[in-house]
Amino acid sequence: MQKRSCLWVMVVLGYPSAWCQPSVIDPVRGRTVEELVQMALRQNGDVLVMQQRVSAKQGDLVQARLRPNPTLDLSGMQEYRGPMNSFMVGASIPLELFGRRDRRIEVAEHGISVSEWERSDIERRLRGEIAMRFGDVLAAAQQLQFAMDLLSVNREALQLTGTRAEQGAIPPLDASLLRVEVNRIDSMRVDAESRLGVALLELKSLAGLKPEEELRLRGTLEPPPVTASNADATTRALQRPDLQALRAAEEAADARVRQAKTEGKLDASLSGSFQRMDSGFPLNGLTPLGQPTRIQGIFNLATIGVSITLPTRNRNEGAIATATADLTAAKRRREYAELIATREVAAALLQQSKAKESLDIYGPGVRDQARENLAVIRRVYELGRNQLLDVIAEQRRLIEIETGYIDALNRYYQASVRVRLAAGIE
Repeated sequence: MQKRSCLWVMVVLGYPSAWCQPSVIDPVRGRTVEELVQMALRQNGDVLVMQQRVSAKQGDLVQARLRPNPTLDLSGMQEYRGPMNSFMVGASIPLELFGRRDRRIEVAEHGISVSEWERSDIERRLRGEIAMRFGDVLAAAQQLQFAMDLLSVNREALQLTGTRAEQGAIPPLDASLLRVEVNRIDSMRVDAESRLGVALLELKSLAGLKPEEELRLRGTLEPPPVTASNADATTRALQRPDLQALRAAEEAADARVRQAKTEGKLDASLSGSFQRMDSGFPLNGLTPLGQPTRIQGIFNLATIGVSITLPTRNRNEGAIATATADLTAAKRRREYAELIATREVAAALLQQSKAKESLDIYGPGVRDQARENLAVIRRVYELGRNQLLDVIAEQRRLIEIETGYIDALNRYYQASVRVRLAAGIE
């Protein structure tokens, strides 16, 4: 009886000797949140895809900077069953008037800027997701540890209670009631194991790890405080990568409007050619010496010219209208996203404040008192002055309080992560 009482008090009062960490928690060799983030930045599929998208946009810029190729024309002519023939070689080069090449380069540069900001936003969101799943794993591990400790003590108590019931020291009903309570706590342990396993798999997926790979964590559910005011957090939020990407997209849309208008203007190509023509008649003439010879002339002709495309039927009106509509849409999208960002900051700060209030309620005034109450009722039961149902009811209240405390701790952790995510704080 004394041994059972000591074990019960260890769980009730929360002595450190009763709180061994699950295998997923390793305070020495476990990985921190930042280590998982760095691993994800190297292995996460979304990040790798965005890196390739940036490389593709850089290829577009290389292509945009290239000038159009010249055109080479070769032709020849031979008179049928006659001596006359000619050979001509010519070339033409597009001039790209009115800064067509500059407009093309401008659009490509803005495309790179959009992709780079989108990649930064993917990394920002990935950091937040990893931090959130990290907190879920720690909360599930803490809940599982609490269930395991409570189950261990109740199982030993059940064994001793069964022995006393067989000896007639207590009613057999007490053993049956305690057996039901053990099974209920065991069910709570299974649920905690399930939540821990799912949260750990999600964390592995975000970090780019395979499900079968081992992962141990090192950290705490108590996040560093975020002391930024609403105004300061809102100002920082407006510089988030996702908003920067929308601003870059708006600038890219404006560049496409200018490019479409430029394409609607006239353009020209510079051309030149050389022709060698051998021409004659099927008649003979006389040389200065009076000798007969075929009448023949060899002519070398050089030509230079300009081909002008006149925008009389097609002024690129459709492309200009499409680009203008895209620009308006990009502007509206950016304005709405800025409004949403300010709302996200305000909501995250409010959620963090209320989560902190809820967590403070579960302070020493509640949890410690609940442990002491259970210890007292347990001692009274051992003296035979109350029923086991009173002990079970008080233990359930302790379970409810501890579960609520872990949930409140995780909510505060998650709220702090959301504040940093909304405000764009690393």
